[in-house]
Amino acid sequence: MPAARPPRVFRVTGAAWLLGVSAAIAIVLLIEAAVRSGVGEALLLTPWLLLVIWVVYVMGIASDVRADAAGVQVQNLLRRTAVPWIRVKRIALRWQLELTLDDGAVVRCFGGPSRSRPRRIGPERTREDGNGEAADGIARLQKLRLEAVAHPDAVVVRSWDWASILAFAVLAVWAAVAVLITR
Repeated sequence: MPAARPPRVFRVTGAAWLLGVSAAIAIVLLIEAAVRSGVGEALLLTPWLLLVIWVVYVMGIASDVRADAAGVQVQNLLRRTAVPWIRVKRIALRWQLELTLDDGAVVRCFGGPSRSRPRRIGPERTREDGNGEAADGIARLQKLRLEAVAHPDAVVVRSWDWASILAFAVLAVWAAVAVLITR
Protein backbone atom coordinates (compact mmCIF):
# COMPACT_ATOMS: atom_id res chain seq x y z
CA MET A 1 0.00 0.00 0.00
CA PRO A 2 1.52 3.37 -0.98
CA ALA A 3 2.15 5.92 1.73
CA ALA A 4 -0.54 8.58 2.07
CA ARG A 5 0.45 12.03 0.92
CA PRO A 6 0.55 14.69 3.63
CA PRO A 7 -2.36 17.12 3.57
CA ARG A 8 -2.10 20.28 1.50
CA VAL A 9 -2.11 23.24 3.92
CA PHE A 10 -3.45 26.68 2.98
CA ARG A 11 -2.68 29.48 5.45
CA VAL A 12 -3.37 33.18 5.63
CA THR A 13 -0.94 34.96 3.32
CA GLY A 14 1.97 36.51 5.19
CA ALA A 15 1.01 34.98 8.54
CA ALA A 16 4.36 33.33 9.25
CA TRP A 17 6.17 36.56 8.42
CA LEU A 18 3.90 38.57 10.73
CA LEU A 19 4.38 36.05 13.55
CA GLY A 20 8.16 36.22 13.15
CA VAL A 21 8.17 40.04 13.22
CA SER A 22 5.86 40.07 16.25
CA ALA A 23 8.05 37.58 18.11
CA ALA A 24 11.21 39.55 17.29
CA ILE A 25 9.66 42.79 18.54
CA ALA A 26 8.46 41.06 21.72
CA ILE A 27 11.94 39.65 22.39
CA VAL A 28 13.54 43.06 21.92
CA LEU A 29 11.00 44.68 24.26
CA LEU A 30 11.48 42.01 26.92
CA ILE A 31 15.26 42.28 26.78
CA GLU A 32 14.99 46.05 27.04
CA ALA A 33 12.62 45.74 30.03
CA ALA A 34 14.93 43.24 31.73
CA VAL A 35 17.95 45.52 31.26
CA ARG A 36 16.19 48.68 32.46
CA SER A 37 13.94 47.34 35.22
CA GLY A 38 15.19 43.87 36.05
CA VAL A 39 14.06 40.34 35.33
CA GLY A 40 11.16 40.47 37.81
CA GLU A 41 9.57 43.45 36.08
CA ALA A 42 10.14 41.84 32.69
CA LEU A 43 8.31 38.71 33.88
CA LEU A 44 5.34 40.90 34.85
CA LEU A 45 5.26 42.37 31.33
CA THR A 46 5.76 39.05 29.51
CA PRO A 47 2.17 37.73 29.51
CA TRP A 48 0.90 40.84 27.73
CA LEU A 49 3.37 40.48 24.90
CA LEU A 50 2.73 36.74 24.71
CA LEU A 51 -1.01 37.41 24.46
CA VAL A 52 -0.36 39.57 21.39
CA ILE A 53 1.75 36.81 19.85
CA TRP A 54 -0.96 34.28 20.74
CA VAL A 55 -3.56 36.36 18.87
CA VAL A 56 -1.30 36.60 15.80
CA TYR A 57 -0.72 32.83 15.95
CA VAL A 58 -4.39 31.93 16.30
CA MET A 59 -5.52 34.29 13.54
CA GLY A 60 -2.70 33.63 11.10
CA ILE A 61 -1.00 30.29 11.66
CA ALA A 62 -3.62 28.13 13.38
CA SER A 63 -6.46 29.32 11.14
CA ASP A 64 -5.95 27.28 8.02
CA VAL A 65 -7.41 24.80 5.59
CA ARG A 66 -5.92 21.30 5.32
CA ALA A 67 -7.03 19.08 2.48
CA ASP A 68 -6.17 15.51 1.59
CA ALA A 69 -7.83 12.52 -0.07
CA ALA A 70 -10.17 11.96 2.89
CA GLY A 71 -11.58 15.46 3.16
CA VAL A 72 -10.90 18.98 4.28
CA GLN A 73 -10.23 20.29 7.78
CA VAL A 74 -10.99 23.95 8.39
CA GLN A 75 -9.79 25.80 11.45
CA ASN A 76 -11.31 29.22 12.06
CA LEU A 77 -9.59 30.75 15.07
CA LEU A 78 -10.22 28.13 17.81
CA ARG A 79 -12.92 26.08 16.06
CA ARG A 80 -12.10 23.07 13.86
CA THR A 81 -14.42 21.48 11.33
CA ALA A 82 -13.46 18.25 9.55
CA VAL A 83 -15.57 17.69 6.44
CA PRO A 84 -15.34 14.51 4.36
CA TRP A 85 -15.37 15.19 0.62
CA ILE A 86 -18.64 13.31 0.12
CA ARG A 87 -20.41 15.95 2.26
CA VAL A 88 -19.04 18.88 0.19
CA LYS A 89 -21.42 19.90 -2.58
CA ARG A 90 -19.80 23.15 -3.66
CA ILE A 91 -16.46 24.92 -3.25
CA ALA A 92 -16.66 28.66 -3.89
CA LEU A 93 -14.53 31.71 -3.33
CA ARG A 94 -16.29 34.90 -2.36
CA TRP A 95 -14.43 37.08 0.15
CA GLN A 96 -13.12 33.85 1.60
CA LEU A 97 -13.30 30.17 0.79
CA GLU A 98 -16.79 28.74 1.33
CA LEU A 99 -17.70 25.07 1.45
CA THR A 100 -21.38 24.32 0.93
CA LEU A 101 -22.34 21.01 2.54
CA ASP A 102 -25.00 18.54 1.46
CA ASP A 103 -27.30 19.64 4.31
CA GLY A 104 -27.18 23.27 3.13
CA ALA A 105 -24.78 24.48 5.82
CA VAL A 106 -21.92 26.73 4.71
CA VAL A 107 -18.46 26.47 6.24
CA ARG A 108 -16.55 29.71 5.75
CA CYS A 109 -12.79 29.48 5.96
CA PHE A 110 -10.92 32.30 7.70
CA GLY A 111 -7.58 31.07 6.39
CA GLY A 112 -7.31 29.29 3.11
CA PRO A 113 -6.52 29.35 -0.56
CA SER A 114 -7.14 32.23 -2.87
CA ARG A 115 -7.10 32.61 -6.58
CA SER A 116 -3.62 33.27 -7.84
CA ARG A 117 -2.94 36.20 -10.08
CA PRO A 118 -2.24 35.44 -13.72
CA ARG A 119 1.45 35.05 -14.32
CA ARG A 120 3.32 37.07 -16.89
CA ILE A 121 4.33 35.13 -19.93
CA GLY A 122 7.76 35.88 -21.33
CA PRO A 123 8.29 36.54 -25.04
CA GLU A 124 9.46 32.99 -25.79
CA ARG A 125 6.89 31.15 -23.63
CA THR A 126 3.27 30.06 -23.85
CA ARG A 127 0.72 29.26 -21.15
CA GLU A 128 1.36 25.55 -21.66
CA ASP A 129 4.98 26.01 -20.53
CA GLY A 130 3.83 26.61 -16.94
CA ASN A 131 4.14 23.90 -14.35
CA GLY A 132 1.39 22.22 -12.34
CA GLU A 133 2.37 24.18 -9.23
CA ALA A 134 1.12 27.40 -10.83
CA ALA A 135 -2.50 26.23 -10.53
CA ASP A 136 -4.51 28.08 -7.91
CA GLY A 137 -5.64 26.67 -4.57
CA ILE A 138 -9.30 26.34 -5.53
CA ALA A 139 -8.38 24.11 -8.46
CA ARG A 140 -6.24 21.97 -6.15
CA LEU A 141 -9.14 21.54 -3.74
CA GLN A 142 -11.47 20.62 -6.61
CA LYS A 143 -8.95 18.05 -7.84
CA LEU A 144 -8.66 16.48 -4.37
CA ARG A 145 -12.44 16.38 -4.10
CA LEU A 146 -12.82 14.64 -7.46
CA GLU A 147 -10.10 12.08 -6.62
CA ALA A 148 -11.53 11.30 -3.16
CA VAL A 149 -12.76 7.88 -2.20
CA ALA A 150 -16.42 8.12 -1.19
CA HIS A 151 -17.45 6.87 2.25
CA PRO A 152 -21.23 7.40 2.43
CA ASP A 153 -21.36 7.11 6.23
CA ALA A 154 -18.74 9.83 6.82
CA VAL A 155 -19.87 12.69 9.07
CA VAL A 156 -18.83 16.28 9.66
CA VAL A 157 -16.88 16.59 12.93
CA ARG A 158 -16.62 19.85 14.86
CA SER A 159 -14.14 20.32 17.70
CA TRP A 160 -12.03 22.90 19.50
CA ASP A 161 -8.31 23.66 19.35
CA TRP A 162 -7.68 22.66 22.96
CA ALA A 163 -3.92 23.34 22.85
CA SER A 164 -4.48 27.00 21.90
CA ILE A 165 -7.26 27.34 24.49
CA LEU A 166 -4.98 25.91 27.19
CA ALA A 167 -2.19 28.29 26.15
CA PHE A 168 -4.61 31.21 26.41
CA ALA A 169 -5.76 30.06 29.86
CA VAL A 170 -2.15 29.90 31.09
CA LEU A 171 -1.42 33.37 29.70
CA ALA A 172 -4.64 34.78 31.21
CA VAL A 173 -3.76 33.40 34.65
CA TRP A 174 -0.21 34.74 34.32
CA ALA A 175 -1.57 38.18 33.33
CA ALA A 176 -4.02 38.15 36.27
CA VAL A 177 -1.19 37.29 38.67
CA ALA A 178 0.91 40.11 37.18
CA VAL A 179 -1.96 42.56 37.76
CA LEU A 180 -2.41 41.35 41.36
CA ILE A 181 1.31 41.71 42.09
CA THR A 182 1.55 45.22 40.68
CA ARG A 183 -1.49 46.58 42.56
